[in-house]
Amino acid sequence: MQGWYGKSYTCRVNRTVVCIVLLLFLTAAAVPAQEDDGDEKIEDTIRRIQEEEQEREDPEAADDDEDSSESGCGLFGEIFWEIFTELFWQYLAAIRFAPYPYAEYSPYRFSSLIPPPTEDRKIVNLQAAGDLSLHFDGTCGNINRLSAQLSALHLNLFNQTIFSAHSSLSSISLNGGLSLLIGGFDLSAFVGAYKVTTTDTVMFSMGLASRLFFPGKLYLDVYNLNAILVDRIRFIHVAATLNYALWRFSIGVGYNYNRIVDNVFAGPCLKAGFWL
Repeated sequence: MQGWYGKSYTCRVNRTVVCIVLLLFLTAAAVPAQEDDGDEKIEDTIRRIQEEEQEREDPEAADDDEDSSESGCGLFGEIFWEIFTELFWQYLAAIRFAPYPYAEYSPYRFSSLIPPPTEDRKIVNLQAAGDLSLHFDGTCGNINRLSAQLSALHLNLFNQTIFSAHSSLSSISLNGGLSLLIGGFDLSAFVGAYKVTTTDTVMFSMGLASRLFFPGKLYLDVYNLNAILVDRIRFIHVAATLNYALWRFSIGVGYNYNRIVDNVFAGPCLKAGFWL
């Protein structure tokens, strides 16, 4: 009995050993194949990275990308410019002005985009105005301004003198730009040149001007002019007046603010204007 049991136990041990040996052999045979697959994948990844890097550094490839991008942007820009130019020229052609604001028998107070009767087909509008301000610091100021509208094209000439009992400071500026005109409202943006004639200093200038026409022959006039000196805005002029129209003339009251190289000259003003 013991002999049979011992023989059976020995057979089981032998079979176990044989299975372990076979498993180790199969595992050893499979490892080289897996190592080959892993190496190939890593090498492929490295190759792809190198290819992407080479394409990024290749000037011809970059030029191709830039050319395609520029061609797309250029086409869009051309289409946009054509549309803008067409609309802008239509806008210029449609603008008409009243003979003067609040003119009798005029269908609008200042401007219109609807073609008016033949006698009101005016495409140019001119205004000359001057004001005198009191600054309460021993100085006074005088501003003279000529504004011209050729349809939506805007031009203005600005001249200012700040004076005291024995001294004066004067400047002049010429600016041009474009206007948005909607019935009784206009807004102009402009750039130009600014010169302090007292010192012969010439600078770049920019600003905004707006007029808003109310019922009762009243209109608000706001003018802003800025000049840049040494990469900073060192000259700021702001004038706001409420005006009353009498035929082609107007009279108004308002406030002038001037900041000139950190010195402020500001105070109330009286204004007179004439529409040409």
